[in-house]
Amino acid sequence: MERVGEHAVVVGASVGGLLAAAALAGRYRRVTVVERDALPAVGQGRRAVPQGRHVHALLPSGERAMEELLPGIAADLVAAGAVPYEPLTEMRFRPGGHLLARASLGLRCLAASRPLIEGHVRRRVAALDGVTIADRRDVVGLIGDGGRVRGVRVLGREEGSVVTELEADLVVGASGRGGRLGAWLEALGFARPREERVRVDLVYASRELRLPVPSIGGDKVVLLAARPGVPRGVSLFAQEHGRWLLTVSGYGAAHRPPADGGAHLAFAAALAPPDVLAALRAAEPLGDVAVHGFPASVRRRWERMERWPAGLVPIGDAIASFNPIYGQGMSVAALEAVALRDCLAAGPGGLERRYARAAARIVDAAWALATGADLALPHVPGPRPARVRVVNAWMRRLLTVAERDPAVAATFMRVAGLLDPPQRLLAPATVARVAAGTLRGRPRRADAPGPVAAPASATALRREG
Repeated sequence: MERVGEHAVVVGASVGGLLAAAALAGRYRRVTVVERDALPAVGQGRRAVPQGRHVHALLPSGERAMEELLPGIAADLVAAGAVPYEPLTEMRFRPGGHLLARASLGLRCLAASRPLIEGHVRRRVAALDGVTIADRRDVVGLIGDGGRVRGVRVLGREEGSVVTELEADLVVGASGRGGRLGAWLEALGFARPREERVRVDLVYASRELRLPVPSIGGDKVVLLAARPGVPRGVSLFAQEHGRWLLTVSGYGAAHRPPADGGAHLAFAAALAPPDVLAALRAAEPLGDVAVHGFPASVRRRWERMERWPAGLVPIGDAIASFNPIYGQGMSVAALEAVALRDCLAAGPGGLERRYARAAARIVDAAWALATGADLALPHVPGPRPARVRVVNAWMRRLLTVAERDPAVAATFMRVAGLLDPPQRLLAPATVARVAAGTLRGRPRRADAPGPVAAPASATALRREG
């Protein structure tokens, strides 16, 4: 591998930051990952990732990208307890109120906790030649002159620490959606990238359980998303060590899930099909309920900036953070890291713009899927131009047919898994199957979702729906 520089710095040891370091290893003689948190042992959560106690998904595209950067990482995760499953074969998926038909995609996904995934990625990256992970170090600004970023200023978190300068040929911003990259750019005389927002006002609550059976009807994942008129969802994912993670979610103040254990189960009971509900009632709780809020999906348009300093690239949530219900974050970051590696193959000249365009193409698909699904819910505020209304009308037809047509369900899952572009949903063969399936009418399903159980909430839902 041809070396393009002496030193690269990654700001943040998130999954995106770690995978960026893997992409840079070998291209730079040294790679330093600077993390403000005290990094825990593999499998343990950390304070800077409050969403770490909730359900995380590693999409097929994300697993493939991770495997490209860290060969054997999937086998490492399975050996550590990650649960392999086949989507739509061992997964019950109901997007927008449409329970998808069972189908074989010939793919495998992994179900595991965020601490397990992040911990093993961190262990593998730390073992790469030339990579150093420095925790308890806070990056407080960029070093730059002449339109170029030349490093970062770092302050140790120990008492009495002083700011030091860490020079670098390339700085990768991976400090997340709440990072200070925009403010640092302004301090160097550059504008922040333009932002796009879709306010979702989502709150989700999760609890670990031990079920009396290893699976529910052979399923290792149950994912029942919010639907128009019922802006609530429930998911149940198998985890390592025989545990399961139950997450319930709600849009808006009227549908916030509770932190109390009994109320948390009741919230899930109003949405779960009978066999899942029976398993939940027989389950053993393994801890308290963790609650986390997500106000808005945000996309920063780096690729459209007129002026941008050389020597700086963003990754992960610094580019776009999506509604976590759709499980795209880690996979999009992994795909961006592969794009960064590939862009480096052409050398450092023009890297920033080249990578920004490549990352934007990755984000385009995920953003369209996530925001389109959110804007299909009347409770989510925001403009719905004609294009959005037409696409969502088509998606309702497609998902209705996907309830009984395995081929259409498989096509949708490949797009949702970021393996195929959204345009695949408009391919002639898919359009023909949807048209034929629409003529046959919608089937009646015995496991269709029931009404919300709580009388007050049910009344509110009827009124709002």
